[in-house]
This record gives sequence, structure tokens and C-alpha cells, in this order.
Amino acid sequence: MIYRSPYPDVDIPDVPLQDFLFEHAAKYTDKAALIDGPSGRTLTYGQLVGAIRRTAAGLASRGFGKGDVFAIYSPNIPEYAIAFFGVATVGAVAG
Repeated sequence: MIYRSPYPDVDIPDVPLQDFLFEHAAKYTDKAALIDGPSGRTLTYGQLVGAIRRTAAGLASRGFGKGDVFAIYSPNIPEYAIAFFGVATVGAVAG
């Protein structure tokens, strides 16, 4: 049996998630992107994109790139997203 939502279908763009994030982040540079629940620490979209780009550049400068696999061992904190998207930005896989 197929279940259908009573709401309209959602269009999902056919682009990598980090590209979608970067495309729209410029509109919200000063808005909160990630909030660490326990501490209340907030990263804005501007801070998030900057940190992701620096992480990706650091990984690439060390020869890390497409086809490589990066293991992330981290608690549920904003830096996990930075590491995940930094890895994805250079074309690698986070595992």
C-alpha cells in the first residue's frame, strides 16, 4: 500500500547538500545556523560556511580529496557538521 501525504510534494534539488547550503547561506550570514543545546553556543551561517571552507582547504592541502574516506568520532556538537561538510566539500566521504 502506498501512503500519500495530504500536503503538496516537496521539491528536492538535485545538487550536493553542501552546494545547496552555500547557495542560500549568503542570505542569512548573521542568522543562527546551529545551536548547541546543552551550552546554547550558536554558529551563524556566516561562521558555519567560513569554518567549512577552512576545513575543506586544510584537508585538500594535506592531499585529502575525492575518493578518500574520513572517519569522524565526535559528540553531537556543531563541529561535527563542520567536519562532515568540510569532507563533503572536497568530494570525500565521511564515515
